[in-house]
Formats: sequence, C-alpha cells, structure tokens
Amino acid sequence: MNDESTAPVPRGQRVEALGDQLVKVHDMLRAELASLRRDLAAGRGASGDGVPFEQQLRKKCLSFCGFLHGHHTAEDERLLPGLAESHPGLAPVLERLTREHSVISRSLDRIQELVESGDPVRVRDDVERFAAEVEAHLDYEERQIVEALNSYGPVVI
Repeated sequence: MNDESTAPVPRGQRVEALGDQLVKVHDMLRAELASLRRDLAAGRGASGDGVPFEQQLRKKCLSFCGFLHGHHTAEDERLLPGLAESHPGLAPVLERLTREHSVISRSLDRIQELVESGDPVRVRDDVERFAAEVEAHLDYEERQIVEALNSYGPVVI
C-alpha cells in the first residue's frame, strides 16, 4: 500500500513548505529591488550592450513592478483567503497585508509613470522610498504568516 504522504516526488519537482517558498520569492524580490537600486544609484544599466540607461531602467523596473503586482494579486486572491479560513486569529494581520498591497500597488503605478517620464533622478528617489516600504512589508509578512503557512505541511513544487 502506497500512502500518498510517502509517495515519491515526481522527477524535477521537490517538496517544500509553503511558508519557506514564500520566503524564497521574497528573497528574490529583495535581490531584484537591490539590483535596481544599485543601477539607479550608479546612473547606469546592468548591461554593457550599448542599450541606453533609460531603456534598461524602463525594462528592469517594469519587469520588477509587474512581478511584484502579480505576486501580491496571487496572495490576495488565493493565499490570504486560505489563511483567513484556516487561521482566523490572523484576521487583523491579513487585513493589514491586504491594505499594504493596495498602497504598494499605487506606489508601483507612480514609479511606472516616473519611468515613462524619463526622469531617472525622480525615479531613484521614489524607488528608495518604495524599497523601504516593500522591505518593511515583506519582513512583516514573513514574521506574521510563514509559520502558519508551514503548518499546512510540505507541498510538491
């Protein structure tokens, strides 16, 4: 008899707790944000392929903004409702996270507008403020919900 909990993991997949997965995604977001901040501070793009800095900035910023927006949308639509059901004591935390997602979304929109305006100095200043906001949000989210997410047990990814 092969119990599903002891079934082998399909090739190319791994077993990991959901909260640990969330931290890995957050670490990737932190790294991308740090890279964007370094490029803005130096006033240069990451590649030496002759692509103008403004074009590189637009591409990198829009890519980051799109990914973060998608990440928060997935949390709001799937992750947080599941936590609300299984961990009702987290309701105030989940409400705060949802509010912060809205604030961050508005900040993302502003940064995208600034990137399109072609003013790297204003973009840099806004990205610095935004980075502090996002990093505080990610830290809070991890402190508050990773343990609850990990209580679901491992999932195959």
